[in-house]
Amino acid sequence: MKIAIPSYRRYEQLGNKTLNFLKTMKGFKQSDITIFVANDYEYLKYVALYPDYHIVVGEKGISNIRNFIMRYYDKDEYIVSLDDDIDSLASVDDKDYSDLFIRGKRELDSSGLTLWGVNPVRNSFFMQKQKYVSQNLKFCIGQMFGFINKKLYVSQESATKEDYEFCLLNYTNYGGVLRFNQVAVKSKMFASGGIGTKKERSEQNEIAAQYIRDKYPDYCAIVRGGDRYAELRLFHHHKFEAWVSS
Repeated sequence: MKIAIPSYRRYEQLGNKTLNFLKTMKGFKQSDITIFVANDYEYLKYVALYPDYHIVVGEKGISNIRNFIMRYYDKDEYIVSLDDDIDSLASVDDKDYSDLFIRGKRELDSSGLTLWGVNPVRNSFFMQKQKYVSQNLKFCIGQMFGFINKKLYVSQESATKEDYEFCLLNYTNYGGVLRFNQVAVKSKMFASGGIGTKKERSEQNEIAAQYIRDKYPDYCAIVRGGDRYAELRLFHHHKFEAWVSS
């Protein structure tokens, strides 16, 4: 198991949040963790704070760094990718998911699928109505996901929604994606640092949503809320749907 953390301008936050969160999780050693940063300046900032961690200079931009991580690791390596601002996990009835990364690998091995994720909606009432884990087309949010590295690269045009494209790449190539529906990530969305403010993301979101909708018209549609913010809705293609046991 390898743990990949892309991080940008969240120097102290990374330690206070994701690195601290990882201390509660099982199945890996600190030497399995790699922090991926944007450039040499960022490298110096991070290495000064985290001298005991492996830090690698990758590329700036979320799509770029996702692809860099896939190129960096060997094909068929099992990788868990985490955002740099994770506080903890939320689950139905406060169940223990400290072994989630291990469960993810086990479920991928048994199902033959290549991607697992968690519920993007942190709402216990909503989560408890869903199956423990599903294999049909459901969104696996980029905050936390595990995958078998099949070198399925995302496009520049999908930036800010590259996690949707990555779901669709794994779904269309391997017939499903695996999602733990009763667990979600606790973090602060649109925090300082990262890939930009909410306004910047909104503008980039529009471009990305239209690109993915045009590329995968049979699998998704654009939807808008009251703020007109462009989001994607994935179609749950039930011909590929299957449930796996816990």
